[in-house]
Amino acid sequence: MNVRRALLGACALALAGAAASVARGDVERYKTEGEFLARLVELGLTANVLEDFESSAWDGTRSTITDPHQQSPVVSMGITWEAATWDVWGNLGGGTPGLSTNRNWAQGPGFGVYTAYSGFLYPTTIRVSCESPMYAVGGWFNTNPDLESVGHLFEDATTANPPGYVLPGYGAMYPGDNPAVGHVFTGIIDPDGFNAVVLVGDLMVNEKGILEGGTIYGADNFMIVAPGLTPACPGDLNDDNIVDVDDLNIVLSGFGAPYTVDDLNLVLSNWQASCP
Repeated sequence: MNVRRALLGACALALAGAAASVARGDVERYKTEGEFLARLVELGLTANVLEDFESSAWDGTRSTITDPHQQSPVVSMGITWEAATWDVWGNLGGGTPGLSTNRNWAQGPGFGVYTAYSGFLYPTTIRVSCESPMYAVGGWFNTNPDLESVGHLFEDATTANPPGYVLPGYGAMYPGDNPAVGHVFTGIIDPDGFNAVVLVGDLMVNEKGILEGGTIYGADNFMIVAPGLTPACPGDLNDDNIVDVDDLNIVLSGFGAPYTVDDLNLVLSNWQASCP
């Protein structure tokens, strides 16, 4: 079992307090960014973490296809990213899984994230976790082969609302339903809050009790709702420890959804501020 009991235990009190201000409901899936953002507005939530894998936190993961540079986990803007393949599938044949970023999986210029293995290919399986409760995770996925979907696995969950289903011994699987060629948006919202979710192709247990499914994918440009997180440097949106033109460009490129005039003022009022 891929249990994160220490993390979940440390977050239990924070989860109870933060969730009290959020309308409770079922886990919801979204396959357009517009619908995802509109629902956040209805719930009074804001995507306060925008991860495009460009910040210095990811410098140790830069790679090419022929020279995988593996690093796991990576902590960026208070969110922990790690390869979860061995936790889900077990060590079936050796190899070393890790996170990598390269331009092949990016949505547009820059870097996208994927999992790299030494000598063995497995379906991509990435865990996103946070000590502060999250209420939504959405990003752009590109699968290989095309026309696959990426879903969400809530580890150790014992119940699921349709179309989710329980995978005994693994958790609750919410399958993807957004197959396409190239990057497509897939997001999930849980008004009850959660501390970890695994991004993975649809999984199921066959009649022999063997886990099947998964897919190879790369992803980019994530939006995460984690109200308890505040930047180490107010206005430092790309986590490079300085408030500068890069942060201003992030606000301007996303102005109106999800960034507002408050975010613009935060950047300008902390202009050229730096953090250790």
